[in-house]
Amino acid sequence: MSVLPLLTIVLAALGVIGSGIAIFFVVRLDKLRTNFFAGKNAADLEKFILNQTKKINELHAQLDYTEQQLKNLQNQQKFAIQKLGVTRYNPFDDDGGNLSFSIAILDDHYNGVVITSLHGRESNRTYAKPIKASKSEFTLTDEESKAIETAKKF
Repeated sequence: MSVLPLLTIVLAALGVIGSGIAIFFVVRLDKLRTNFFAGKNAADLEKFILNQTKKINELHAQLDYTEQQLKNLQNQQKFAIQKLGVTRYNPFDDDGGNLSFSIAILDDHYNGVVITSLHGRESNRTYAKPIKASKSEFTLTDEESKAIETAKKF
């Protein structure tokens, strides 16, 4: 027996099986369409879509609110303490050690305060000077200016 008639029979059988499978899936797809887009489930599908649309709109509103709150926090954060600079030194020749200091405490706009503590053998003095845009209405010492410059780099 030759191979050609056997091959033809096998291909014909595969064609019939393939056609049967295709018909089966077409019938199943038609049933799915009928169940979901017509009859009793059509109303359920419409409710589902409307409910999902409502939820998406609510999420958009929440996202807008959250973005606005984030912008507000970012703006407020610029006025929080962000920059610190400390300079330690010995202002008196007769006292040992760098026990005196100046500390600059600034926000993002370089506003804040510089605090200086002068430690002497018999006394301790503390001064505070307001700072606006890295400057003060009071005369700044070299150490206070250095503390402010250090804070600006922070």
